[in-house]
This record gives sequence, C-alpha cells and structure tokens, in this order.
Amino acid sequence: MRKATVRCGGHVTLLFSIHSESSEPLEQGSRGAGFCVEAGVECTVAAIPLAEGEEFNLSVAVMAGDEMLDDEDSAFLYVDLFDEFLKRGLIDESKTYLIDARLELPLSQGFGMSAAGLLATASALCRVLEVDTEIAEIAHLVERSNSSGLGDVLAASVGGVELRLEPGAPPSQGQAVSFSADAEVILCWDPEASRHTRIYIDDADWKARITEAGLAAVTRLSSASWDSGRWPELLNEAELFSAASGMMDDVVRLALLSKVKAVLPQGVKPLLCMLGTSVCVLPLDLSAEVMDEVEAGLHSSGVRYVRTRIS
Repeated sequence: MRKATVRCGGHVTLLFSIHSESSEPLEQGSRGAGFCVEAGVECTVAAIPLAEGEEFNLSVAVMAGDEMLDDEDSAFLYVDLFDEFLKRGLIDESKTYLIDARLELPLSQGFGMSAAGLLATASALCRVLEVDTEIAEIAHLVERSNSSGLGDVLAASVGGVELRLEPGAPPSQGQAVSFSADAEVILCWDPEASRHTRIYIDDADWKARITEAGLAAVTRLSSASWDSGRWPELLNEAELFSAASGMMDDVVRLALLSKVKAVLPQGVKPLLCMLGTSVCVLPLDLSAEVMDEVEAGLHSSGVRYVRTRIS
C-alpha cells in the first residue's frame, strides 16, 4: 500500500468581481483580494493493490471536526477530482483508492474549503501515483465545473495576503500578487445559515452588483505596489465592498456581524467573508497581538469561531 498525507490552508475573500463569461473554465474566475489561513484541510490518499476478484474503485470519507459527513454533497468534489486524474490517464487501475479528507473549517462559509480540499487531495494523489501534473489547474477546473469557487485556487498559489489581478487558473491564466503577514485572525460563522457560492456567482443580479463593486475596489487597490503597507487600505475597501455589493443587506449576515462587533476590543476590525454567513476579525495593525482579548469576548458571546493565522 502507498499512502500520502497533505495539508492545505483555507482562504478568505474580502472583495471580488465575477468573471465567468468564457466557455473555457480555465479562463473563468475572479479578480479580488483576501488572505490565506493555516486552518484548512488535511487529506490522506491511500492506494491498495487489488486482491484477486476485486474491482478497481474509489472510497471517499469527509470529516468536519469529529463529525463524519456521509452525504453525497461532501464527497462529490473529491470524486470529480479523481475522475479528472482518470481522464488524463494518471490513475493506476490495478489498485483501489481511499481518500480521507479532514476539514478544520466548515463548508459553504467563505473559508475556501473546497479549494483547500481539492489542492490537498490532488497533491496527495500525485505523491501516491508518483506523477507530476499541474494540480492547481486541475483543482480550478473542478471548482469551476461545480460552481464551488472562483479565485480560491489562484489565491492559494501565491499565499499570504493576495490581490488577484487577472481571473483564471494558475499558472497559465490567473495572475495574483501577495505579501506575507505574520498575524493571527479569528474566523466566525453562523452554523445555521451557510450560503453555497453558486447562489451568488450563478445569479445574474448578484453577479452584476458584486462585479461592479469588486472591479472598482480592485482598480483602486492595484494602483500602487502591493505590500504590507496596503493592509489598512484593504480593510477599508473590504468594508466599502460589503455595502456596495449588497452583501451587508442580508439580515442574517448583519445579525452575525453585529453580534461579533458587540464583544470586540479596540484594535481590530470585523469584516464579512465572501461568501457564506461568516465574519473575520482582523488586526488593524499586523504586528499587534490582540486576539487573546478578542477570543475572550467571543467565547462569552457563544459565537462559533476558529483562531488561526495568515498563511
């Protein structure tokens, strides 16, 4: 038996525009800005030689925390990814395959879990199969074919705090720049009110409002060099985007944001994550250590959250 385990962190988009007009999925995606985080998905892939009489197959198990997700919605992306490897002639059909994905953040809350899971699984598959292929391209292709994401794969390809300048799959289409930041963040969510990405990116009215607001923000952010000195400007643009795009109008999102704001100390800013019913709490100063106090307030409020770092 061959086995490999790979981790990939999540990603939070703070503002974006939608570019899905092309008939070529590798050219579809988003412009925008956000940050990558350490919390994400750990995936283990095992390849076991078939015993006599056994048939080639794939088994997928997805866990979120201590809960096994046994519905098809949690496994279909991994199946599609495996099928893409199979179409490309990369799978050894003399073995049976097991994919075990463990999520550290919830699905459909704007934390990039689909992209993280696809990238981790694709990398683990390559190690098990001893092949070299463009895993980011494959992950982006599967994301777009399922409308489960737009720019998370591109963001993960550069890491840190990123500005996505051109939409599409890396490295051939999408272009992004980034800067590193050694800072803690806290991600909060409402477990009763997730929002799948396709609700917005496949809706014409939402797409128009989001894209108009996102393009304006990216134009301003791309007007100068992208470095850590732009952090305050990014926080401001993210807040403007939330209002201009209409995301701030959602009653459930607004309720979560208000609940989080009520327990926060000075020195941090809560912002809506895109997409999902979720909020990220970010330091105004990247060098400040303020999350102990933030966590104490959130703990008493009953809000669900994870403390992690920009990756």
